[in-house]
Amino acid sequence: MKKINREIESYLFTGENGEFRAIPFYELSIDEWVIYQNKEPKYLLDFNYRESSFVKQISESMEQGADLEEIINEYGIYLGLNWSTKHNIESKEIPDSQQVEKVELEIIESFEDVANELIFIATDTYNKSDLLNDEELLVKYMIEDANGYYNMEAMVVDRNENIGKLIEFLFEEKIELIENQLSKNISIYDLSSLIGKNIDLNRLENDYQKWIEISSRNNTMDEYGTLLGLISFLERSLDKKQLILRVEKKILYPKTYTIKRIHALINGSGFIDFYLVIKFMKAFGRNLKELKLIFLKKI
Repeated sequence: MKKINREIESYLFTGENGEFRAIPFYELSIDEWVIYQNKEPKYLLDFNYRESSFVKQISESMEQGADLEEIINEYGIYLGLNWSTKHNIESKEIPDSQQVEKVELEIIESFEDVANELIFIATDTYNKSDLLNDEELLVKYMIEDANGYYNMEAMVVDRNENIGKLIEFLFEEKIELIENQLSKNISIYDLSSLIGKNIDLNRLENDYQKWIEISSRNNTMDEYGTLLGLISFLERSLDKKQLILRVEKKILYPKTYTIKRIHALINGSGFIDFYLVIKFMKAFGRNLKELKLIFLKKI
């Protein structure tokens, strides 16, 4: 991501808790918006930056009638973040209180700058080609065991550094992640040496807030539930020989799955997002074969 520095005027505001200084970004043009993360200015969205696939996808959604704030909020929810284009300064501005501040913002060129889909796979053996090919990955590893569990677990994290932070949090061990790149946007990491070293659910309950602090992610039931699912998956996988982490940089934001899109996915076409597929299958308690039969009947 590109970083830019701008000189922007901040202002004093007065509210219930007294005076405070904030930046409302009055200087931005009509084509420029700030994306706030956890109420702090984080990214600059510039609609003049037409080379950006991130800007292009947002523009296309807006052309179809979607509201910019709703789009950004939805992107944030997918990433596990609190995103908004509104500064939420509701207090009264104090006249003639401006002063120049230097502000650093980042420009998202592609959704992959902020979106990493993590797939944890527990297995006894694997082929790299299976992890590269979407269909092979689903067929070989999205298999329900006798207890109704799958050999895969998924999570989406926003930045590359949060991948390492997640591994360190789950296993209480800082290791050098050795990347094995399979394609331009897909890499795998062998975590087999960490099998049996993960924290338990009691430790998650005690240290969950620590994860929120170090990752700057949203404190939501979905976030907690995802970590709970990961740890339960790791505990069920103690008898497996290999633990593989597949990381895919999501080039585009995956839109909500309709029945037709799930049908296209199962039949080997369409844009696949494993995080959403796994959540879908868990929610409905189905395996791929059952889903395929259901959708063939409905469409």
